[in-house]
Amino acid sequence: MSVKETDTEKLILEAAEAEFLDKGYGKSRTTEIAKRAGLNHAMLHYYYRTKMNLFEVVFRRKAEQMCDGMLFTITQDLPFLEKIKMWVESHFDFVAANERLPIFLFSEIRNEQPLKDLLMQIVKSKMLLLIKNLQEEIDKEVARGAIKPVEANDFLLTMVSLNAFVFISSPLINSVFEITPQSKAQFLTHRKQQNVETVLNLFRL
Repeated sequence: MSVKETDTEKLILEAAEAEFLDKGYGKSRTTEIAKRAGLNHAMLHYYYRTKMNLFEVVFRRKAEQMCDGMLFTITQDLPFLEKIKMWVESHFDFVAANERLPIFLFSEIRNEQPLKDLLMQIVKSKMLLLIKNLQEEIDKEVARGAIKPVEANDFLLTMVSLNAFVFISSPLINSVFEITPQSKAQFLTHRKQQNVETVLNLFRL
């Protein structure tokens, strides 16, 4: 594939992500995606054919980026609680870099059955592998007497809930706690530290 083709695909995917997040899947239009990318509609159709194909590519990459990062953390040769700390931090950072993604996904899963089926197809196999590998790690640490027994899926649900809530509810949080653009970074750093401590306490004896 030529450099020009790679750049074109990158432009399309970035434009598609912005269009989906701004308008939701149902109201997004491939003509608008092409316009955002600075391309004609025929070029977009040449690469991805349909809006659903484009959606699948965009959000498969996001899901794989998140899940692969967590799988990588499990394989690191580090103390178990340090892995958990890294996992919570990396997930928080991923959501912070894609802060419109959680509310978009929750909305689409509730309202669009084809998207629900697609997203489950993208995420389910990787999540099952994550849970399996993590549970094996947890069981080893419990057998050593190093941590409390915790179900891997309980840990994942707690982590995702804590991290995603910060961004899903950001309009309310910003208003109630008077978070300004200048104080946002400090607030997020503090919130990430608090989320890490909450999750670590699940495991600590």
